[in-house]
Amino acid sequence: MCPQTVGLVQKVCEEVGISTTSISIIDEINQKIHAHRYYSVPYELGFPLGNPKDFENQIKICRNTIQLLT
Repeated sequence: MCPQTVGLVQKVCEEVGISTTSISIIDEINQKIHAHRYYSVPYELGFPLGNPKDFENQIKICRNTIQLLT
């Protein structure tokens, strides 16, 4: 899915009171649309959780992303 679309949907949800968070590969888009909460990762497009075989890192990313809601 397009990173900008995800950010815009996230922004609209936040505006109506629905808390959201997302994983971001392109931080500039989230900053431009003023997304409230996103977890930045240093991976290539298409791999927001990094290496498909690195389950421990995937769990860490998911936990850190969810923690942004608290």
